[in-house]
Parts: sequence; C-alpha cells; structure tokens
Amino acid sequence: MKYQILSATRALGLLPVFDRVSYLRRTAGKARDNRAFRAAHPDFAVPPADLAFDAYNKVDWADYHDIGREHARVFADLVRRHVPAPSRLNILEWGCGPGRLVRHLPDLLADRAPRLSGTDYNPATIAWCAANLPGIDFALNGLAPPLPFPDASFDAVYNFSVFTHLSADMHEAWAMELRRVLRPGGLLIATTHGDHYRYLLAQRAEREAYDRGEIVTQAQYQEGKKWYFAVHPPAYVRNRLLARFERVEQVQPGVTADMTQDVWIGFKPHE
Repeated sequence: MKYQILSATRALGLLPVFDRVSYLRRTAGKARDNRAFRAAHPDFAVPPADLAFDAYNKVDWADYHDIGREHARVFADLVRRHVPAPSRLNILEWGCGPGRLVRHLPDLLADRAPRLSGTDYNPATIAWCAANLPGIDFALNGLAPPLPFPDASFDAVYNFSVFTHLSADMHEAWAMELRRVLRPGGLLIATTHGDHYRYLLAQRAEREAYDRGEIVTQAQYQEGKKWYFAVHPPAYVRNRLLARFERVEQVQPGVTADMTQDVWIGFKPHE
C-alpha cells in the first residue's frame, strides 16, 4: 500500500511536495535522537540535514554512522580481497554524497595506506566534504562524464546507489568513464536495483521489459535525484552495463550489511 501511494504521488507530479513534508516530519521526529548522537560523538562531523536527506532520504545520524560504516566495510572487504598488496591503494568513490561511506575507509583500510578521492555532482556536498573530512581529496563532477582525473588513476573505483538514479544513456557513458580512470586490472564495484526492487515496477510493460533483461527507468523527475530511479535485471548488468569489464560477478554483501541493492564487481582488462 505504501508504494501504491508513492506511485500515485509520482504519477500526479506531487513528489516534490511529498518530499518536503517527509523531510520536515523526519527532521522533527529524529531531533531528540540526533541531539543525543551529537552529544555522544562530539568529534564526528555530521552533514547538513538537507544534504543528507537529498542523498539518502534520511536524517538519522546514528544510521548515517552505523549503517554507513557497515556499508563501507562491504567495499573495503572487496578491495582487500581483489586488489593485490603491497601496492598503496588509490581508491575513488564516484557519487560520494556527504561522505557516508568514504569517511570510514581510512580506518577500515588503514594497513593499506589508501589515497582516497570522492566525487559528486552536488557542489554543496563537495564543499561540505572538503571542509569536514580531512585526508580525502574531493572533486566535483558533472551529471555526465568526464571525471577530473587522468587515465588509469585508480586501483579501485566504487559507487553505491548512483547508477540507480541515471538514465540508460548515462549508464553506458559512465561505465566507460569509470573504466577509463581505472588502471589495467583495476577493480570496479557497483550497486544496482535488482530483483529485490522489481516491486517498484507498477506498470505491466515495465515488468515485462525487466523480465526481458532490459533496464527500466522511471524518469518523471530530475535525473540524478533519488526519485529518478532505474531498475536493473542482472542480465542487463552482465551484458550491457559491465560488458567492457572482465570477470564480472554478483557478490553477496553479507547479512550484517543490511544492503538490499545488488553488488557487482568487474575488472578492467589488461590491454
């Protein structure tokens, strides 16, 4: 029922109003808990509530910290498993938002002495990250490529819930751009909306397209924002999105990660 209401709201073009009401309600509802979190963690910088809500649809600082660290651990573990030691790692988070994941990697990969970079297309987000998360390089990117880095800059590139809010054309453009900035043999980690999110497809034509292995986008809203979303059958990820990568594999993030998006890895070929 909740999604049916949301789908109707989307169809009527009322999501901006719904979004504003939801933001105010959640901000008020979490005010006491958030004050308690900040009192208990005075040295942990939290982003402006509007930036967090825009990126994650939440204004819960305990969740931002705890689930953020668990999600970051998924990416750190995959990097540790698939990027050989003893090289000092150059790692990029594409679409870092207000730092929910990348801020934990210096600790989670401390023994690998990572050089970390984060990019996002929201200037306010990048400004906040640069001012509050020292030791990480942040840069602005556009909605479309390119990234502000030379070819073969990174040993690993990861993203969480970025392809999930882009058009089909942007999927292919960004897959090629992420491949460009990876070194040969470098690791890409990406998440997608897979079978768990098929329920979001309210129209029969959408479900049929998904079952044929086609990406489905619901695009009534601004591309890149949370209400513009794409749903990705696994066949599309293998055969289109990551077609120019090798050893493509869907991996399981583990129960403790509480991650419902599909997690994929692939490697840039040695050419």
